[in-house]
Amino acid sequence: MSKHYPRSTFSPIESSQLELVLGWRNQDRVRNMMRNSELISFENHQAWFAGLSEKKNCDYFIFYQDNRPIGVLNFDIAGPGLLEWGCYLGETDVWPGSGLLLEVAALDYSANYQKQFVDQLKAEVLSTNLSVLKLRKVFEYQLNASTNIEGIKTESSCLLHDFRYPVSRWQAQRERVLAKLPKQITEAAKYISFTL
Repeated sequence: MSKHYPRSTFSPIESSQLELVLGWRNQDRVRNMMRNSELISFENHQAWFAGLSEKKNCDYFIFYQDNRPIGVLNFDIAGPGLLEWGCYLGETDVWPGSGLLLEVAALDYSANYQKQFVDQLKAEVLSTNLSVLKLRKVFEYQLNASTNIEGIKTESSCLLHDFRYPVSRWQAQRERVLAKLPKQITEAAKYISFTL
């Protein structure tokens, strides 16, 4: 019996998906891992989406798993040669290892970024987000800086870690890093695609 590996497809967010994305983003488990953990109104969410069309160097994708929308993956130019990314899974009943597939997708996308030259991928992670901090180690990100963000998070003070990944290093060590992951992840990574 052959194993099923999900097809992970990333397509630009459309206006018809705004309510779905807002529902995901306002879930406690998602927003508590964000820099801004406040509930977002639909009006603010619509204004954010309208502003995306004015930004030339950003991409916001819906993550589809076997044609089912399950999360968000986004990219923004954060400086010369620096592409920042973020993501979250909106759904919880997903294929095991979906977070790992998001990591692979983000690194692969940065290595093939077409809009302008990208030298490094940047990822910010709160110190309270322990599962994502573990992923940064597995994928061998480099810690660039840590900043205390007391006052931004009302629940407690925490650190914001700024991780970097040189794109050329990912291109050179992609296969070695993937070999450290469970076999089903390396197989599923073959089925990652972007529609632009």
